[in-house]
Amino acid sequence: MSRSWAADTLDITVPVTFEAGAGITSLTGGTVVAHAAKAGAATVEGVATIEDTDTVRVLFAAGTLSAGVYQLQVRVTVSGVVQTVVDEALTIQTSI
Repeated sequence: MSRSWAADTLDITVPVTFEAGAGITSLTGGTVVAHAAKAGAATVEGVATIEDTDTVRVLFAAGTLSAGVYQLQVRVTVSGVVQTVVDEALTIQTSI
């Protein structure tokens, strides 16, 4: 997973690996959702898109994530099968 910032917009690229025997073997025709949750705050939904057969892109616009530690989850659905492709901590710091 790679992260970059453009004018305070968080841009995350997620390469998706498919394991042998998994229900999802390609993102073609699928949908994707991304959420960031922080204790004591409302869950924030990112703009998530499928970029390629094995790549997801997630954007959080400037100002949508205040400083703190979030749990980031990205899930894809293909032909009714749901798979979580990211479930990890994401730390947001204020600009200096």
